[in-house]
Amino acid sequence: MAGRAILDQNLQANVTFGVVAFTVCTGVIDLGAVTPFPVTEQLTVQIVTTAGTNAANNKNVNITIQHANANANANFINIAELAPVTILEVAAGYAATTANFTLPPATRQYLRALVKGEANGGNANDGTCTLRLAF
Repeated sequence: MAGRAILDQNLQANVTFGVVAFTVCTGVIDLGAVTPFPVTEQLTVQIVTTAGTNAANNKNVNITIQHANANANANFINIAELAPVTILEVAAGYAATTANFTLPPATRQYLRALVKGEANGGNANDGTCTLRLAF
């Protein structure tokens, strides 16, 4: 985990995958400041997904980390410096995954993960996505 291993149960948010061409978002993590840099260079953001058995048609789940300023409920945009995570559907299921990222200096106050299932992908709602911070 890039040397960061301390997790805070209050600084994580999760969501259950949806059905077919779903789009869902985790809850929001508040970094506590509109411009949290230089604190962000000390944080690792981690995406953790559970294994799922309900998938179909070789369709993937794509997860993007988003951020917003001044409003935890609106105006979220993708963090351009962070590549999306793709959870591959294999043999009608999804494997558990973990991906770690260092937040870039321009990260805004509020974070969430946007989770999208590809069209015709079946029911993936036995899988979950958790976004969490590590220190």
